[in-house]
Amino acid sequence: MDASVWNTDEKGKPTSSALATGMVEHHFYCFDAEAILAASQAIEELALEEATGFLLATMQEFKNFEPHRERYWQLAATLAEAWVIAKGKRLPRHGHLKFIATDDPTLAPFWTVLYQGHQRQVMLVCRQVNVAKIFEQKRFHGFYTFHPDLIVRVRQDIEGILRGRASRMREFERLRAIDRAVKRFGAEFAREHKAVEQALRKMQIAGDHYEARDFAVDLDRSLKRLKHLTGRLPGLTGAADSRLAA
Repeated sequence: MDASVWNTDEKGKPTSSALATGMVEHHFYCFDAEAILAASQAIEELALEEATGFLLATMQEFKNFEPHRERYWQLAATLAEAWVIAKGKRLPRHGHLKFIATDDPTLAPFWTVLYQGHQRQVMLVCRQVNVAKIFEQKRFHGFYTFHPDLIVRVRQDIEGILRGRASRMREFERLRAIDRAVKRFGAEFAREHKAVEQALRKMQIAGDHYEARDFAVDLDRSLKRLKHLTGRLPGLTGAADSRLAA
């Protein structure tokens, strides 16, 4: 597969290949367009296999729907209900498939496919992060999940935006803030672990020039840096707090 998915750091910047190391549920990744389409098709095929339940897709613009038309005609014949949400001229309803046109700027950058079946639930939700107009050149940040409660909350956010009752993808923002906080903590812990290890190695070779009391001072500094980071935790996960307060 030519698709590419990258791990991201605490700033959301792509780092290493996620396909090489294995992907993890709820982690935010950077997807290229080919990877987005492959993941979306996998969810759609799962829905066809189960042949029951509800599927929702946000596709940015209705012109992006055309390559998926045949598969969605099949979904329209098998699912209880399916929605395609996008910008542009609304297509006529087809069986159980409903098209919803929106110009809402909140949903404009999102590509989402969520499926709620009787036996299985799965969702991919991503937001475009570059300014490309051609779909094949677009890049997205997002995650996948099999957790029913997360899927329900994202669906509620989308429906709230469509009804004019919400102006944010709050659940997406909440999870993004937590993901970055986790990666920030991981990077800081790795740096302090390396610093402590280097101090121990220094004590091995430095003799009287670096004794146990010197190591204790360096260790205390590392612990203080980590304590300072934990004090910033509310700020690092501010989006999570804002949802709870809403």
